[in-house]
Amino acid sequence: MSNDLAQRTSALRTQTRRPSRETTPVVAVVAAVADAAGTDPLELPPLGNAIDPEALNDLVDPERSAGLESIAFEYAGYDVVITGTGDVRVNRSE
Repeated sequence: MSNDLAQRTSALRTQTRRPSRETTPVVAVVAAVADAAGTDPLELPPLGNAIDPEALNDLVDPERSAGLESIAFEYAGYDVVITGTGDVRVNRSE
C-alpha cells in the first residue's frame, strides 16, 4: 500500500461503506465508487482492471480483522481504501 495514497485518502472528505453478510467487499467497493461518481455500478469499468476481486474478497472479512490493516488502490478515477474489517473509503483521485 502506498503511504502517499493512504495519507491523501484520509486527508480528504471520504465516503464510507461497510459490507454486510449479504454484501461482499467487491460489491461494497463498486457500490461506493458508483455512489461517489453518481453513476450506475454497471457503467463502471470491471474492478478486475484495478485489483483481483477474488483476492480482495479473500483478504477482507467484515466479521473480523485478521491482521490486515488496509488495502489501497485506484479504481475508475477514485482512490479506494478498504480496511481488513471491510470499511470502504473512496475519494476522487488527484
